[in-house]
Amino acid sequence: MSETPWWLESGPETCQFCLRTFHYEAGYHCIYCDRPICPSCVAARFKSRDTVCPECHEEGNRVEEES
Repeated sequence: MSETPWWLESGPETCQFCLRTFHYEAGYHCIYCDRPICPSCVAARFKSRDTVCPECHEEGNRVEEES
């Protein structure tokens, strides 16, 4: 019998970017705005395992481009 792993099933958290539901334990939080992010929407991941949401990643890219 093949059961779906719990971390791939829908959960109680809702990603504010793609509106998918996910389990809190399988998600991330943006280091800048602290919003929850589903694993599919993580825009940047650093060696320190810090993650950035798509919105903050865009804002960061704009700042770098303007400099």
